[in-house]
Amino acid sequence: MVSLIADAVLPIAWILALGFAINRFSNVGESFWRGLEWVSYWVLMPSLLIEVIIRAPDISVPWGPLIGSVYSTLGIITVFAILVWRIGLFGPSYASFTSVYQGIIRFNTFISLALAAGLRPDLLPHVAIAAAIIIVIINIACVSVMTAKHPRFELAQVGRELSKNPLILACAIGGMGRLLEIADGFPISGLALIGKAALPMGVLCLGAGLQWQAVRAGLGLTLFSVVTQLLVKPLLFLGLAFWMGLTNDWVLVGLLLTCVSTAASSYILARQLGGDAQLMAGIVAVQTVLSIVSVPMVLWFADSMNWIRLT
Repeated sequence: MVSLIADAVLPIAWILALGFAINRFSNVGESFWRGLEWVSYWVLMPSLLIEVIIRAPDISVPWGPLIGSVYSTLGIITVFAILVWRIGLFGPSYASFTSVYQGIIRFNTFISLALAAGLRPDLLPHVAIAAAIIIVIINIACVSVMTAKHPRFELAQVGRELSKNPLILACAIGGMGRLLEIADGFPISGLALIGKAALPMGVLCLGAGLQWQAVRAGLGLTLFSVVTQLLVKPLLFLGLAFWMGLTNDWVLVGLLLTCVSTAASSYILARQLGGDAQLMAGIVAVQTVLSIVSVPMVLWFADSMNWIRLT
């Protein structure tokens, strides 16, 4: 079991390190990475999600326990974060709070799907479907929190931001494709070919984007986000999933979406909506590296308790 987890995690660690090394020691310019990041976020990952959702076999999804356990986890984490901010532990800056919030509520879709492909390829469609229902609510929560203090806060602004999210759009297109029973040929085969590059390119960009100089900005808040995101959240989900009677395979699906580091796109959203972008960069960097250790630990613990099945 340990070797199985290692075989799934080490390739991700290797690609992260490769991206960091290329960015650090080559003459590749910043514009190259920004372009590759854009292609990964707007083309490759949406193509993968659309293809996986449309081609997914008829899956019996335990909607009640799955949504209940995942949404309850996110709700408890949100209430906890707001309470901690209200008592002043995040400091007076609302921008810093929004970055910490993104760091403990979002998840890196690239890494979750890459782990699923390495551990249980048969569950890749399950992870895509579960990610679809989580991505929407997480983006609503993040955009709402980040715009709540704006002087011209409007629900329409939240709607506009969500309507431009490529992952939400991809999930919607994939769901529509399933409803319309689109034939498994072109263009779905073309999307499948493009989507194969999504996971390695996304993780490569993540490694290139690690900004260690940003870690010094708000080290205490960064460590708070690390503990909450990589340990508290997955353990909370496991407890809720067990209590709600979620089956082993779906517990693993939910765990792959709650035990990974926060999304690299959190930095982009922080820049767009007035969050603390420097703090956000540090949170992404530290969580991404430490998750290489924490994810195997969490998976090993859940497997040893017979809450998930890795083989």
